[in-house]
Amino acid sequence: MYRNRILCIIFTLILTIGITIHTAEAAESITVETSNDVYYSGDFVVIFGKVQTIFENTPITIQILNQGNIIGIAQIQVAQDGTFVKSFNASGPLWVNDGTYQVSVSYAATTAQTSFEFFRQTIDKSSASFPVNIPNSGSFDIGYTIRGGEVDGITMNNDRYSLLVEITMSSSGNIILQLPRESFDAQSDGVDDSFIILVGKENSEPKNFSQVEYEEIATSDNYRTVRIQLENDDKWVDIIGTYIIPEFGSIVIIILVVAVSSTIIISKSRFSVRYN
Repeated sequence: MYRNRILCIIFTLILTIGITIHTAEAAESITVETSNDVYYSGDFVVIFGKVQTIFENTPITIQILNQGNIIGIAQIQVAQDGTFVKSFNASGPLWVNDGTYQVSVSYAATTAQTSFEFFRQTIDKSSASFPVNIPNSGSFDIGYTIRGGEVDGITMNNDRYSLLVEITMSSSGNIILQLPRESFDAQSDGVDDSFIILVGKENSEPKNFSQVEYEEIATSDNYRTVRIQLENDDKWVDIIGTYIIPEFGSIVIIILVVAVSSTIIISKSRFSVRYN
């Protein structure tokens, strides 16, 4: 009798441990992401992910919520490789609040969550241009549009002749900069090259800047226009190219080498690459 009780207790413990392990594995069996961290009215919010175990005839449920309200909902089938994707148009009477939106996906009793920031285009937006003074060389204008904050100034970074943008952010957002080719550019052998863009937090020193990804949204013979995602405690955006007006042409190569070298020792990018 005593032996039977011991065996029963051992069996119960084994069963409990097995259920706990299975639950932990289930929690990791589904992933979810969004194509961007910040969206604006009219954008398409693309939600995608993958499940490890596929259950036949079982749809996955995707919900977008804000302040406890369901903003968007859909049920779709999972692909044969376990992936799923669904886009929602961020427009209509439900998309009225600025701030953080939650994404919740559920599949066969397992769930996963992520979030993104949403802003209406009609607010938190300002556009203007700033004159950038170049020592002994006059000035040139940089056009900008910023959402979620204000631009306090744009100057030349004397350490490496890059453009240093000072900002004050009240929320997550982005900045769009129109860079005039004749005054500032990044090229290699006459072909467009990538800018190196660093972002610093409030009260941070340049050595603590982090390199971030950016999107080049327009290119012409006269301008290159880039968009940079920002967070609410970002303070500085440092844009490094290979060229600032002809007077500095002789030190372009040195500047580029120093800039590229500096990216080796700065911290890892805070943003994942989600689009080209």
